Amino acid sequence: MNLGALGWRSVLTIATLAMLIQQAFSYTCQLVMPVLADRMAEDFGVSRGWLGLYLFIQNSAAIVAAMGCGGVIARFGPLRVSQWVLVLMATSIAILSTGWLWLYPLSAVLLGLSAVSTPASSAILAKVCPPRLAPLVFSVKQTGVPVGSLIGGLLLPFLLGTVIYSATLGTTIRLGTYGTAFVTALIVLCVAVALQPIREHFDAERRPGTKIAFGDIKQTVSGVIRDPALRDIAFAAFAFGGMQSLFAGFFVLFMIDGLNYTELQAGAVYAVSSFSAIFARIIWGLLGASLMSPRTVLAAIGLIGGGAGLALTFADGSWSLTRVTLVAVVYNMTAISWHGVLLAETARLAPSDKVAAVTGGVLSFTSIAMMIYPAIYGAILAATGSYEIGFALAAIPSFLAFVVFIRKPVASGWGEEISRLLAVALTLRSLAISSSVIGIGTAIGWHL
Repeated sequence: MNLGALGWRSVLTIATLAMLIQQAFSYTCQLVMPVLADRMAEDFGVSRGWLGLYLFIQNSAAIVAAMGCGGVIARFGPLRVSQWVLVLMATSIAILSTGWLWLYPLSAVLLGLSAVSTPASSAILAKVCPPRLAPLVFSVKQTGVPVGSLIGGLLLPFLLGTVIYSATLGTTIRLGTYGTAFVTALIVLCVAVALQPIREHFDAERRPGTKIAFGDIKQTVSGVIRDPALRDIAFAAFAFGGMQSLFAGFFVLFMIDGLNYTELQAGAVYAVSSFSAIFARIIWGLLGASLMSPRTVLAAIGLIGGGAGLALTFADGSWSLTRVTLVAVVYNMTAISWHGVLLAETARLAPSDKVAAVTGGVLSFTSIAMMIYPAIYGAILAATGSYEIGFALAAIPSFLAFVVFIRKPVASGWGEEISRLLAVALTLRSLAISSSVIGIGTAIGWHL
């Protein structure tokens, strides 16, 4: 397909739509295992807790892939890598369809390596999107996540209940657990092939001679940490990514076990709140592209998202379904709707030839959070039986992100800045105590 003859608006539209579709089906693939895990655990006679091991392996691979993807994308092109991501995911799901449990760790690794989908799509959009439109365009692209959630929520249950009569075999075929995984894999492969016509245009600047080395990982991460603005972005990716992982992993369980709602009610609240994220991402993108700076938007997300997480700590059985839904919607519209603005700001700050690598470095902090937060939350839940403590702790980094983004990046580094703030706080504390003593003494003396 010759896109060179088209105007930049048409090219941008095609790129945004293609990457939205890629993002949507990538996220659909992420839902396959959680949806099928209960049935598989029953088939294999193992604990449902094995899903935690699968996710741990997946996120471990995702961290390595995100940190080291820069050279791969530069060498083969971001569109080709986007296709590979879908092929890897389809292969991962196809492995699930075999029913061979001993191969499932390989499935988790392949799914984790597919974490390079976002850096690849960011590299494509950064080349064709005017900087002033970046927050909006990246936010529209990232609506692929809730769209993928919607596709998965409709497609997977439909396939699980699908029954086909084969005249050739003279029997009825029910897709069931493993047939659902296999058909989903075929659909994802078709999406990968559908991207081929636009590959030559978006990969025109690929550099086949680029060397791929493990040293790229260290260089990428150190580059992010050394740059004050990118360091702030990485912290936001960690804070918000952690909150996102808790909502995805524990909110439904919290409603059912902690608040005594039915599975249908919990599922409905989760679906409604997740759908709200589509509009929230676009709204944040519009604000970041016109009315306020991206840092201000991220500060607002940190403050409001932290407030929503903290609000969940006060939830109990007396809360109405409407009240819980409202808090869940605010949670989704902030702590789960940050990606577009953050990725656009990352692309703006990164060198033009290293957008994919820097994006991968930043998002590796999200993958780290998605490993750490659920583990800590699960340990607290097992030890105390409390769902609220975990949400309260998760809100703290989100509030800290607000503090980070309401001011300019700190060139001296977080350690020195924290020490300075502590010194100021201690000074203020000393002044407050001294003033109080003087005030009390004066008041007593006056009355005497």
